[in-house]
Amino acid sequence: MPRAPPTNPLVFPFNPAVNPLDDSKVSRYLLGYLKAIKAKTCVFESKYIDKDFLIDYAKFYARSFDDAGKLTERYHFFSFPFTEEEFKQALNRNDTAFLNKLNKKYLGFVVVKPITDKNNHRLIGRTLLATYPYKNKGELREYLIDPYQVSLFGIPLTIDSLPFQVQDTAVGACATIACWISLFPLVKLFGIPMQSPFEVTEKSVAFPLDCRNFPSEGLSLYQMKNYFNFIGLETEFIKPEEFKGVDDYEHDDIVSDIVKAYLKLGLPVIAGLELRDHETQPDYHAVVISGYRHKNGDVKELYVHDDNIGPYSAVFPKENGNFYTWKNSWLDSGYSDVAVTRLLIPVYPKIRLGFARIYEVFLKKYKHPLDIMIRSGNINENSRADLFLTDIRDYKQFLVSQDFENKQELLLKPMPRFLWVVRLRCEDTPHYDFVFDGTAVHPMQICAPIFRH
Repeated sequence: MPRAPPTNPLVFPFNPAVNPLDDSKVSRYLLGYLKAIKAKTCVFESKYIDKDFLIDYAKFYARSFDDAGKLTERYHFFSFPFTEEEFKQALNRNDTAFLNKLNKKYLGFVVVKPITDKNNHRLIGRTLLATYPYKNKGELREYLIDPYQVSLFGIPLTIDSLPFQVQDTAVGACATIACWISLFPLVKLFGIPMQSPFEVTEKSVAFPLDCRNFPSEGLSLYQMKNYFNFIGLETEFIKPEEFKGVDDYEHDDIVSDIVKAYLKLGLPVIAGLELRDHETQPDYHAVVISGYRHKNGDVKELYVHDDNIGPYSAVFPKENGNFYTWKNSWLDSGYSDVAVTRLLIPVYPKIRLGFARIYEVFLKKYKHPLDIMIRSGNINENSRADLFLTDIRDYKQFLVSQDFENKQELLLKPMPRFLWVVRLRCEDTPHYDFVFDGTAVHPMQICAPIFRH
């Protein structure tokens, strides 16, 4: 049956003790997150048409006897206090100073769907929220984000974020949502089409399993691969356990190294998790790694879009300072271990040089020798070796601002579209770049080492 009309006012103060989003686990997380990013005021849209839900509604819910309707609610959040009267007057007068302040202080929005979960809580739909501040007591945060344009009653707003929503088991479980979240940066990078969760599941299940397609029981890793292949992308699979305990890699954290390498270009990294409790078979889960916090390249914390927790959910290493196993909110739900069993990265087909091949070169030829020199005292202890994937446009824009030998010759030199770069630096100052052809099958340097004065 259609839900009763909302009773929220148009504008009201944000109060983390009062939940306008219903009382689900994710909505409670969102209130805590909004408090952390200092939300002060909420503006409410009572009848909002969300494109993703509209497609899911047309393809699935419109043919259900119990029709909850196609209209959603949308809540916008701002980091400064104002009243409904001030807001309406600004609209009426076209108060550009006030409207510009709205944009500057905009923290994003949360969509609430008219449908409910098994506990009768409304589902959180497409959500775009601001990130934590970039700096944190001498440490830096990096995020997988893009600018998104938002219209609030005709007011243009912009938010730098990565979209999130909760799984709807009717049209797609966690793996579907992980694929859906990953689409947004891929659309920006490669121009692939945007699709709703129903459409993601619909394309994925062309690789069949012994269960119903709808309602969805969740996608396998191979169905996720099938989906990305369907939209014209390749997928790279990495099993962190294959590197753990191997002599050449025992002091390296491949999980954080992969995140740093691929987020540089803006590629999403999907983590396949095993949730273990020592008594039963593990549960399986998929999340998107949406950012990380680091100090001089050493990753201290990951941020994940987890459809069972919320956006930018914090993850810490559980043991030995690496991210093979996680310490996060899942440990409060009765699980004893959260283990990363697979990493899936959707990549453009022309990126043929896989991470495993270039990573071996990076460790043996650059990172491990540098670590030895640091331990011996022959080089500054703040020196680091980084590995990352980039494209020719961004990399040459970076080189234009640098001072190095044969600069004109290198800038005029033709290069492949995608590049793997090994960078040796001391703190924030890069000294050497070793550039590899990202479109080759095997590691191949395309120029002499770039040395900055």
